[in-house]
Amino acid sequence: MLPYQLIAAGSFTSDSTQQHQVALNDTPDLFFLENRTNWGDASAVNALMSQFRRGFAQGSAKITDQTAATNALATGALVTANGFTFIDTSKPPSFAALATTAITGNAGTFVVSMASTADIFIGDHVRLYGTTGELQIAGYTFQVTAVTTNVSITLGYMASGGQTFAAAATAGSVKKYIPNLMYPRWSYIAGITKAAQAVVFFTAKNNYTPGEILSFRVSSAFGMAEMNNVSARVLSVTNSATVSSVTLDLDSSGFTTFNFPTSAIAAAGVSPAVCVPASSGVVPDNGSATQAQQPPGTNLLDTFDNRNKFVMHMGSSVITNSGSKYDWYAMKADYFTAE
Repeated sequence: MLPYQLIAAGSFTSDSTQQHQVALNDTPDLFFLENRTNWGDASAVNALMSQFRRGFAQGSAKITDQTAATNALATGALVTANGFTFIDTSKPPSFAALATTAITGNAGTFVVSMASTADIFIGDHVRLYGTTGELQIAGYTFQVTAVTTNVSITLGYMASGGQTFAAAATAGSVKKYIPNLMYPRWSYIAGITKAAQAVVFFTAKNNYTPGEILSFRVSSAFGMAEMNNVSARVLSVTNSATVSSVTLDLDSSGFTTFNFPTSAIAAAGVSPAVCVPASSGVVPDNGSATQAQQPPGTNLLDTFDNRNKFVMHMGSSVITNSGSKYDWYAMKADYFTAE
């Protein structure tokens, strides 16, 4: 009997963010990562080979470097940050709050100035609170579209909603979080257009599908009260690097303009504008390679669809080269005894 069984494996090419994550079907007892491109190429490479074992602290890794010229493997070392982080999205870890000194909502760019961006990366979800001067977004959650380390993060999906506030925020807190993937769940609205086919923008990527029925909660503080408690069918979905939206089979051209309330109004208490999945629709066969389904099927599997998963996140301490091919292996022990 082998001491470990291979439960998953794969490869990827690293990008400039020097982070990557892969989905697993079980909790690994041993996880290996190897830099295939730079192995033995006569260059000095940090973390040529890395590993994570059960019992390691989150973010840590045991790494082996490669020295220059001789191609020799250096003695292994332990890193304690930006290594491997194993995540169960049904029971995600918590992260410390970080301070912001400004949020450029008045310019519509929604760049969040931060002296420390800590472990926030592109694609991460963050929650803002205590946003002095911009309390209308306090309690909202956003997805990060750009990071300048220890300078700022950008909330590009919020910016795509086209909102411009009266003043920039002057203080606040930013907290990274990992969303539970039970579906359906609501999405925060960044903007709604007035058009024959309304377009609704969200503060993070959405997972809606064409044909699905969505319902909206938009209080009068956001102007477009005509949208409150309205349900509509999704015609198309957009999820790009900075835009998350759905186009609806709904004519909003005669509605009042959608606008976030002022910070002062929000301070008195305002319910956020949100989208709530209302019911399953039939996925249309519209000829699109990404949206067609033949024969047509429904959007949701059941009243509640459990989309939670296990994820291994690899950070910049183990992905040290951009543009390199990495191989990974996840293994499970036949027996594991903790004494």
